[in-house]
Amino acid sequence: MDDLLSGLPKDIPAAKLPQASFRITKEILERDEKFDPETLNYEIVDSVLEDVLYSRIERGDRQAPFQLGQIYFEKKEYKLAWKYFQMAMNDYEDPRAKYQTGVMLYDNLVESQSGDDTQNPQVVACQMFEELLQLKFGPQYPDGQRELVYHAAYNLGRAYHQGFGVYPSDEKAEEYFLLAANDGDKHACIYAQTALGYFYAGPSKRDLKKSFYWHTEACGNGSVESQCAIGVMYLYGLGVGQDWTSALICLSEAASLGSLYAKASLVYLYYKRKMFTNAAALASKIIYFIKDSECSTAECLNSFQLRAKAMACFIYARCLHQGLGVAKDESQAMTLYSKVSFTCPNCRDLLIQYLKKMTSCFVIICDFNGMHF
Repeated sequence: MDDLLSGLPKDIPAAKLPQASFRITKEILERDEKFDPETLNYEIVDSVLEDVLYSRIERGDRQAPFQLGQIYFEKKEYKLAWKYFQMAMNDYEDPRAKYQTGVMLYDNLVESQSGDDTQNPQVVACQMFEELLQLKFGPQYPDGQRELVYHAAYNLGRAYHQGFGVYPSDEKAEEYFLLAANDGDKHACIYAQTALGYFYAGPSKRDLKKSFYWHTEACGNGSVESQCAIGVMYLYGLGVGQDWTSALICLSEAASLGSLYAKASLVYLYYKRKMFTNAAALASKIIYFIKDSECSTAECLNSFQLRAKAMACFIYARCLHQGLGVAKDESQAMTLYSKVSFTCPNCRDLLIQYLKKMTSCFVIICDFNGMHF
């Protein structure tokens, strides 16, 4: 709950464009390689995709430079991505390449040899996003320009929220997030809808009904993170009446889609409902078996990931200490209490308050070396 009421975190990511299109099966089948059309899959396509795009670039295809740059961007080969985005932007005035160039500048993904002429990359990035807002969209305009406008608006809101490239301003951040969210339109920027959900939960602009509304809109448009937030709001009765059944449904669905924070919130729900066996089992899985890479599909914020691990660790420690749903093991419980402080320093005060209430247990193990989740 503390995370939700802290407002929009500073480490929100840039809005991502869809993955590069792999719908080039026909051209691949026309090449010398022998493929069975019925068994052709993304892995096979990907194995020759770069060659296909190189050949298209040589033929003067206007789409290929951006597509190849996007492939390299997704593979985190940023030097090559920058090269082909620059080609697409300068030779073909591709607005998608301009957007991705802005993202790379803002997030400092440009290698020094590629960006020596850029003294203030965040300022340049914000100027690019401002220019992209002028794009027109509609049936008579190229596909995808609507998405670029909304994504650019979101990134400007992000810049005003973080204070990079522009002077920080909650008012301007809110203005651009609202523009990008476009009243909950499914074709708008879902990142902005989720951001508004967190924004209106924060202390400066707190309006929990608005927060719940925007998380609901984002969830309906596919945001796993907002689905988790809705579950938490139902769990605690924030901006909506407390409803543990709805909380269970939302958190379970978000957890199944990869949200670690939803899994940790389920642990808390099970514990509060005295379903100790379920709480201990799920908490143990989070602590010992779930790797960060398994949660990447949910695009969760790093700060929420850390708090989720700390929550699971703390509740599992309580179960071990009291023998609830698992065999009692006070020694292991104390080790896990120490991991809570190590994993999430913001949880330290809450941990100390709890330990002060415990008899003979106010000694926290402080040797954190070698502790990994």
